[in-house]
Amino acid sequence: MKKQILMKLHNEIKLDKRHRGTHSIICKCPKPEWFAPPNYKPLPGELGHAMRKLVMKDKKNGKICLRRQISRDPYFIKLRKAAGRKRDFRPDKQALIDAIFPLLIQKVDMGSWIVTANITQLANELSPKNKQKEIIQETKVTPSRISRLLPEMMRYGLCELPSLKWDPTKKHWMPRHIILTERFWQLCGINIDKILYQRNKRLEEELEGIIEDPGTYESINIARNRWYEKMQIATLKYRREKATREKRRKKLSSLPLDQRRYTMASWIIRSSPNHVLFNMDHESFNRLVWKNLNQLNLGLNWKT
Repeated sequence: MKKQILMKLHNEIKLDKRHRGTHSIICKCPKPEWFAPPNYKPLPGELGHAMRKLVMKDKKNGKICLRRQISRDPYFIKLRKAAGRKRDFRPDKQALIDAIFPLLIQKVDMGSWIVTANITQLANELSPKNKQKEIIQETKVTPSRISRLLPEMMRYGLCELPSLKWDPTKKHWMPRHIILTERFWQLCGINIDKILYQRNKRLEEELEGIIEDPGTYESINIARNRWYEKMQIATLKYRREKATREKRRKKLSSLPLDQRRYTMASWIIRSSPNHVLFNMDHESFNRLVWKNLNQLNLGLNWKT
């Protein structure tokens, strides 16, 4: 009887194409690293002190390495239950936390404590690169890893995540930037009084004509809102230029190379100021035409 029921159920099951994936679920980049490039200037004040607390130069081989693993701090054990965790971080998440702390310090705005790089930019910075400084796709840090890490850091009280804003015109979400908290700086081992003084001093320089005293809750909100407004305007401008550039590329791609050059030259004549064109000779103008075509991948790399 039992076999008959099982056979009947098996026959009733509809065959479909759903099956377990054959792709690997192993982390692409289990040990990400990020250190400031040699051409970066040392950070001023307590930001530089925080960076030196986390990063050092090995005297034996001269390479930059981590001075301390921030993920091994007792802070994460003390607040583990409060953050909703039952176990320790996995090794790949430990490495991600250790790598992202110096990057956040490097990218933070001193006045508002906003990290000026969005999630995608943070992931690109942490991803390994080849000699041409291009991201290696097979071992890159995906933005989804950063997206999962940041809410967990927020539960530990290390950052704040502002609400996402929808752009109704372009049907896109605005990039999300995170805000670092005092607990973040305390975990880095720096003097809170000093960094608050430096933040208030920066706010005093930026908030001209505002009655609120620098360092108050209102002045910090004003500085952050002003930064977000500038960033939203820059984002909309970039997306508009990108859409226009793609439209122009699609239009020119169907033309022969000579006609592309002629059409691009006509566009430059219409869009450039007169004083720029007046002081430009024929060779410079020709180089400008090629430059604009190459930016659209329609110039020297054009194939018949």
